Amino acid sequence: MLQLLCAISLFAVAQNGKIKGLVTDEKTNEPLVGATVMLERTTTGTVTDFDGKYAIESVPPGTYTLRCSFISYETKLLPDISVKAGQELEFNFQLGESTVEIGGVDVVAKANRESESMLLIDQKEAAVSRESIGAKQLSAQGVSDAASAAAKITGVTKQEGSKTLNIRGLGDRYNTTTLNGLPLPSNNAENKNIDLELFSTDIIEFISVEKAFTPSMLGDCAGANVNISSKKQRGSDFLNVGIKSGFNTETSNADEFYLSDGPGYFGFYNTSGPTSLDSYNVFKNKWNPQKKTVYPTSGLSMATGKSFRFEHSALNAFLTASFDNEYKYSGLLERKINASDIEQKDLEGTQYSYETQTTGMLNLNYQKGTDNYYFNSIFLNTSDQSLKDLRGYVVDVAEDSALVRRSEFERTTVWVNQLLGEHEFSKKMKMEWGLAYNNIHNIIPDRRHNTMDGTDPDYKFFATNDQSNNNRYFHDLKENELAANASFDYSFGEPFDGQDYRGKLTVGYSGKYKDRSFIATQFNHKIITNQTIDVMDIDSYFNDANLQAGYFKVRTFSSNYIISSTYDGKQFINAGFLNLEYNLSQKLLFSGGLRLENVYQKIEYSTTLDEGEGDFNELKFLPDFALKYALNDKSNLRFSSGITYTLPQFKETALFLFEGITDAVVGNPYLYPSKDYNADLKWEYFPKTGELLSAAVFGKYISNPINKFVMASASNDYTYANTGDWAQLYGLELEARKNIINIENEAISKKLFLIANMTLMYTNQKLDNKKINEETEGLVNSNFIQNHEELQGAAPLIANASLSYTMKWKNSNFSLTPTVIYAYTSDRLFLIGYSKIGKQVDKAINNLDIVIKSKIKHLGISLSAKNILNPNIDRMQENESQDFLIRSYKKGTKISFGLSYEF
Repeated sequence: MLQLLCAISLFAVAQNGKIKGLVTDEKTNEPLVGATVMLERTTTGTVTDFDGKYAIESVPPGTYTLRCSFISYETKLLPDISVKAGQELEFNFQLGESTVEIGGVDVVAKANRESESMLLIDQKEAAVSRESIGAKQLSAQGVSDAASAAAKITGVTKQEGSKTLNIRGLGDRYNTTTLNGLPLPSNNAENKNIDLELFSTDIIEFISVEKAFTPSMLGDCAGANVNISSKKQRGSDFLNVGIKSGFNTETSNADEFYLSDGPGYFGFYNTSGPTSLDSYNVFKNKWNPQKKTVYPTSGLSMATGKSFRFEHSALNAFLTASFDNEYKYSGLLERKINASDIEQKDLEGTQYSYETQTTGMLNLNYQKGTDNYYFNSIFLNTSDQSLKDLRGYVVDVAEDSALVRRSEFERTTVWVNQLLGEHEFSKKMKMEWGLAYNNIHNIIPDRRHNTMDGTDPDYKFFATNDQSNNNRYFHDLKENELAANASFDYSFGEPFDGQDYRGKLTVGYSGKYKDRSFIATQFNHKIITNQTIDVMDIDSYFNDANLQAGYFKVRTFSSNYIISSTYDGKQFINAGFLNLEYNLSQKLLFSGGLRLENVYQKIEYSTTLDEGEGDFNELKFLPDFALKYALNDKSNLRFSSGITYTLPQFKETALFLFEGITDAVVGNPYLYPSKDYNADLKWEYFPKTGELLSAAVFGKYISNPINKFVMASASNDYTYANTGDWAQLYGLELEARKNIINIENEAISKKLFLIANMTLMYTNQKLDNKKINEETEGLVNSNFIQNHEELQGAAPLIANASLSYTMKWKNSNFSLTPTVIYAYTSDRLFLIGYSKIGKQVDKAINNLDIVIKSKIKHLGISLSAKNILNPNIDRMQENESQDFLIRSYKKGTKISFGLSYEF
């Protein structure tokens, strides 16, 4: 059966041909950029690049009429083109100016924005600044997820350990994320934005980072908006299947590999907490670490696309599904140092983890004339099963020879559904709209935590000074979100030569409703009769027989009853916006508008610390102003400015205590929004197809910024506050995309391509102890020893570079592309300190990847080595007297090999 399937697939593949060529102006012979070339009565087509070139790949054998059209030019047809199996045809067009209006066609070709050339055309022609990276470049660099993809764009870094992005020095709270222009919910109680690592590149057409505010964007955005455009079916029908395998080099250092009891191979697991404390059998999982066999990383993927063509319309369907997993191992160091340089916790040991990701997406596109309808449904399931085994010292708890062990499983399920529409009523009037329903479910079912003491490494007794030293923890976060966008464009005025309109007025609405519920229950184990036990057999003590015998008791909040900590948050945002684009001259474009946004946010909480609620209801006036000046045909000068705001997050405003191994974070109900002033000046130059040189300077002023810091208290917990009156940020961005070698002849093409970018930043903010104390009515106290500090997460220097060399042998349909990728992030502030407890700083990271891609006809081969340098991921605490290393681990080098085949 398999041999028959392969034979059929090879036969189908052999049928495909290719059509390419050049489109120019018949009078000037200048290339026409953005001309549409398509096969009549199909949805197969493309648009020309910067050099006027086009290529239509994978054309099934047959006879076609080739249509070439461009606004203000006559349309030309080439009838009766015969395409044979494996044939490459070339047809050039010379278009003359049109004296009659071009009639509509039934199906409009859409530019494929997986291509870097098309994305750069968009960037050059756009009224406002944006930067994008397409699927083709992501594939060449071996990028596996949206977070890593966005980090390839100038000024963007991944925040190590928190799974969030930092853009131009501003962290998670200052940024927004959207999918096809509609907002995405957060999957984590601690963060505002969804973890972009959830989105594999299998479902991405391109990613854009919009660093300049426009009225159509949500106003809660001072850093940037990251927009993912989901992959759509274009061109010929196809089926692609892939497999991959590999390993993480750090796992070879593990003599044995352990994980917690419960979860399985695929990561679809849940267990509910007990409803009664009368029996210990209600807990389904064991305490004992489970010895596991480490298998190589595995991955399976499938993608298929098919177009259904009707007389005056077409339906395009794209479906993809994938599963990936990975075993990880590392040494781990965690410390807590007080103001007197005394180690309160000094722990070192190992951490094991097993991660999975399952992804599925269905994308439907119905085209009829100039009307387009899209339906997207994306399902994501990720899991992270981990076990940390640390030994050392815990002051006043386990001072002989401490053992701290934490077994945890976290699962996140995301379901995103979108319905979108595009309508062109005439050349002057267009409309776009979108509706979304998103659902997030994040669980930690039965996290187990032990703290033990004793001089014998294998046999210890339980620490008893606090009943929370040994506990089981369950939490459940559910979030539902409804969102809607609608905008109407009206073009007016006599355009200048080569332009589509003199002016364009856009009016629109956007809104979202978010409802989040969070419940957490910690089951503390109060030790009554302590005894020495085998550290690998905790279940010999924590069992139902010993519970009934009174050796220990299970409590929540020191109660015999099950009491949970909860918070519920609601957010309702409604906004109307107005924007005007107007060409003041052939070269100067003005863009400006206003967003009027009403924000209502409410939270209710009941926790170990207190019960309460809080809300705010504010109307925001958010103007923006932008100018674009075309210095010549290949370069632009842009200026933009705008006002935005920054909301405190639900978790930050709930008086809720989140405990880690060496730290604890508590919310602050007195937080309120910040106000942000943004400005940007950018020069961009497009020398040739796919090439770019750019430089930008930017500045931001933040009124009443929110920060995370060490609270002045006996426990030195972390908290949040509006820490001062202002913060400011200035920066310089440089970017280059350049063909170093570009050789092409009848037999072979060779291309050496460089991409490099760098961001330099200076940040400063005022810190005010008195302000914090007064605004929180004494609930939160700080003791900053200096009046100014850098912004959290802002690295003064960020640099990325990649060098790709592509060779294509045309006669054999064989290509080879090795790519070297380097990234650098300098030291950056993680946490503001208190008194003599210094600030915490994440140290600089150098990263080097090598990716090799090859294609032999329709067989794809990939080999990659990522994080080759494998640096320590270090966090330092800079106390007054000296610096202390408080956290350190390694990510390991990931080696991967993959095969794919397109039928």
